[in-house]
Amino acid sequence: MQLNRLGSCLPFLLTALLALTGCSGAGARSQEGLQVVASTPILADLASAVAGDRARVTSLVPAGTDPHTYEPSLRDVRDIAYADVAFTNGLLLEQQKLVRTVDANLPKGATSVAVAEEIESYGGTLIPIVEDASLDSIWLGLRTSGAPHDTESGSTLSRDASVTFRATEASGPGQLAAFITGTFGSVEKVADTGADGTARAGSLGETSLPLQAHTHLSWAYTQPGIYSLDLEAQARSSDGTPLDGLTDIPPTTVHFAVGVPPQAQVRSLQEATGQPITVLDAGHADLTAQLDTGRLVIRTDSEGQITEHDPAATLIAVPSRTLQELPAGPQYRFLGKPGDQVYLLAQAVLGKHVHGEIDPHIWHSVPNAMAAAQLMRDTLTAADPAGAATYRANTDTLLAELADTDRELHRIYGQLPAEGKNLVTTHDGYRYLASTYGLTVAGYVSPGAGVEPSIQQRERLRRTIDDLTVPALYTEHGSMNRTPVLQQVGNETGVRVCELYSDSLDSAAPTYSQMMLANAQTITDCSN
Repeated sequence: MQLNRLGSCLPFLLTALLALTGCSGAGARSQEGLQVVASTPILADLASAVAGDRARVTSLVPAGTDPHTYEPSLRDVRDIAYADVAFTNGLLLEQQKLVRTVDANLPKGATSVAVAEEIESYGGTLIPIVEDASLDSIWLGLRTSGAPHDTESGSTLSRDASVTFRATEASGPGQLAAFITGTFGSVEKVADTGADGTARAGSLGETSLPLQAHTHLSWAYTQPGIYSLDLEAQARSSDGTPLDGLTDIPPTTVHFAVGVPPQAQVRSLQEATGQPITVLDAGHADLTAQLDTGRLVIRTDSEGQITEHDPAATLIAVPSRTLQELPAGPQYRFLGKPGDQVYLLAQAVLGKHVHGEIDPHIWHSVPNAMAAAQLMRDTLTAADPAGAATYRANTDTLLAELADTDRELHRIYGQLPAEGKNLVTTHDGYRYLASTYGLTVAGYVSPGAGVEPSIQQRERLRRTIDDLTVPALYTEHGSMNRTPVLQQVGNETGVRVCELYSDSLDSAAPTYSQMMLANAQTITDCSN
């Protein structure tokens, strides 16, 4: 498995690259055997085990890199252009730019498979995402819904299509900003009224999501009072053309009461609309572009109960307890100086974490990896029928190894004390691990916008630790320095803070089975 570590370049340079190599993708494939690209090191490891010596397997995302945020390099484009088969994870795990690059540069006649979206046919299991609604302030994100489906394939049309949310007008006593805080602290502004916060028309910022996707946001307000923000949305293909069956959503006003009692604004909205007003002040909600109806709604999810609210009859309450100091990082200077007070609706998950309705982290269940291996066997056989016997034998060997790994994981996790089976992490991707091996995701903590969680959030974490006698807290491998809050809470409560692998491999755990066993060993060690 070859891991690419080159810098980022633009895909359109591919033509020049191919000219320099002096050969076509097809020529390279005939000389070197079957060429396979996989989006992540975990998929590449499984594909390499199935392919053996009959194929060259390349991971597009380098080891130790977050597949949620990785953007393709020129080397990736070349590898894709020479590939006979491409394996992506799907379910919106990868950056849309990476998916587009695969779709745009894979040769005609090559095969592309989104593995996570196909494993149920081989006995795999998918788990829906249920957001945590037990919050002391609202989590407010963006979502797209209502995309049509291809009647022949049953899949959502136009994987390269996207929906652009654009903030067009705002008002309020201070600055209003919505932004995404990346895993390493970088900030992508989605909307920003500027320091004066006065009403204006025009573009105040924008962001794009794939069809049927969801992302978390941070929201900041510099002064208490009543705010409004107008949002519009448009669905377009990668070349900018509208999509059949999808409707542009005109500017729709969203109302906020920040640091003030909401009653007065409730009365004002009732008089304006003649409708009862819903106040949202906790739980998980999304500003949702319904592309089939042409409406923007506020979608809430409480214990699996989905409710859609009309923004004209809804008030989002931002309580005084969300008031926090700006951190010292220069990326937050657009909101003021370090130490300035802002009202902050924290981002639910740190990083640009775009996902759909199904958890994409399927590999944390070994039976899902076994299903993926069989899917890869059949895919490679279809691309290279002469290698069928080799792929079948290699897959049988891999399945035997994975079955041993699965049995060992059940043994290890089965021996944990009851309190050791409760996981509190900084990554929300361990649902499959918990579901398969009898663990419980007791909670996950991710500081929003690079600042410390509120007193209420920290107290709730401490209460969870005390109530469940949680022996350890778990952060994503290699991220200890980026999530100091868990270390601080661990010190305060006398519990250990340990690291788990989540989305990638490294030199200490270079194969899928080794990664899964390493996590089991870590949980065992940290539970004692």
